[in-house]
Amino acid sequence: MAMSILSVVGLLLLKLSLNVIYPRQYALQQVLSDSYLTFERARAERIPFESLMAFDSPWPAYPGVATEDVEIGKMPGGATVTGTVVRTRIADSENYPIDGGIGTVASNPAAMKVWRVQSILRYEIADRTYVKSRTLVRAQ
Repeated sequence: MAMSILSVVGLLLLKLSLNVIYPRQYALQQVLSDSYLTFERARAERIPFESLMAFDSPWPAYPGVATEDVEIGKMPGGATVTGTVVRTRIADSENYPIDGGIGTVASNPAAMKVWRVQSILRYEIADRTYVKSRTLVRAQ
């Protein structure tokens, strides 16, 4: 009888400890993806505008996209977390037609070039798919 009670108590404690660990795993997954997207944002901020607009830009003009498989980080135990980054840039509608918009001298007298630079991260952990994105506005 005592052995049965100890077994039930042991199983309950094991289940409770697993319930405590799961939120920590989720928080760790979020930290991994957020830190990678912070890197993407920093890369989009520091790339020279000429390189951003170039034909071989890491962020091609929409509807074009650039896809890259990346390693986001490692989980406890050394399991790597990989994902796919999709990058694109979208022209502001007030840009001149040569810059992807429909603006005119009256609507854009300063001849500003404004682009939304977007990175979308898609990754899987434990047969669940997660998607996050970061969008940055660059202007010249």
